[in-house]
Amino acid sequence: MLLRLYVNIIDKLNVVVTAIVGALLGVVALAVMTQVLVRFVLTALNINISAPWTEELARYTLIWMVFLGAAVGVRHARMIALEFGVRKLPAQTGVPVRYAVMILSIAFFGLLFMVGIEFVELGKSETSPVLGITRDAVYWAMPVGMVLMILNSLALIAETILEGRDIRFASDFAPED
Repeated sequence: MLLRLYVNIIDKLNVVVTAIVGALLGVVALAVMTQVLVRFVLTALNINISAPWTEELARYTLIWMVFLGAAVGVRHARMIALEFGVRKLPAQTGVPVRYAVMILSIAFFGLLFMVGIEFVELGKSETSPVLGITRDAVYWAMPVGMVLMILNSLALIAETILEGRDIRFASDFAPED
């Protein structure tokens, strides 16, 4: 069935995205450790060098991590949500409300995608002060993340329909980390 194929493709894509987020976390850790080493340890040894690129690299990498990681979180309903109200409703009311919230979220992600594209256009004319890259490379995190959030939201909806699960409890069925 096409829905099952779609869910499987998205899940395979999320494995790749999760690996990318892990690699980005490694980059952030190295950049921050380098900054601490240069700023505090070497300075205490009277070795005064500067590494301004570490702060910029860590910041830009964190931006990508947030958008990519949030997209994977959407797939398993792991985003912060006020679920207690919808979980207490009877299924006849709570399930349609949860699907409506998912559809509204998809619309919101679409809006943020369009805003992100505007940022990308703006970023083509901006250059980061230290790394010297155009900021569109950073701003692409938002539209890419929003597309992934839309795809993952649709996969979550498809999975609950295919498996006959109550979408109000989708986070309870997420695989353990």
